[in-house]
Amino acid sequence: MIAIVGIAAYLPWLILVPILAFFFLKDGDEFRRSALLALPLGVRRPGYELFKEINTTLAAYIRAQLLACLLVGSTCGVGFAVLGVPYAVLLGVLAGVLEFVPLIGPLLVAAVAALLAALHGPLLALWVCIFLGVLRIIEDYVVYLRLILHGVHLHPLAVIIAVLACLELGGVAGIFLAVPFVATASVTYRHWLEWQGNGERRMAAIRVHGQDVHK
Repeated sequence: MIAIVGIAAYLPWLILVPILAFFFLKDGDEFRRSALLALPLGVRRPGYELFKEINTTLAAYIRAQLLACLLVGSTCGVGFAVLGVPYAVLLGVLAGVLEFVPLIGPLLVAAVAALLAALHGPLLALWVCIFLGVLRIIEDYVVYLRLILHGVHLHPLAVIIAVLACLELGGVAGIFLAVPFVATASVTYRHWLEWQGNGERRMAAIRVHGQDVHK
């Protein structure tokens, strides 16, 4: 009962985050255009390149998430069918959908699958728990990190630290925002360094040109 109440406390975030994501994706071009117009003329070109790469990075993150959902859903469906768990296909679909919900989703799938398996015998429930435990280890620490590394270009250690830190700071909402936030910060920092470097090179060129003129 306590666990159910704890999960229910996160339901507003589980509903709010997808809705906000939908509106940000829907009106993303308008947000980007407004932000660019608010910038000074001298930095609009670098700003455009920054927003473009952020958009590409976040799109890669969404693709990685969807691919992870597909892989987990397919694996769970096949694994449950092999083990003889009732409603294996339905559980596989549920696992794929809830994979998009960090932490809470896999726990709900494990609870439902173990409960259905326990109705047919404790041994089957044990095998389901072992199967899901192995799946989570492979998915969370091997497959998912490779998907994120390929699309978002973040080091796996940075992903793990970001998720753990944002979990402590923001709970479920923090888990949702961890990788996008770190990816956006990484892209912004890289563009800032590039912009600073270009500015220093321009200033050096101006000084050299000024010295040539005086000569």
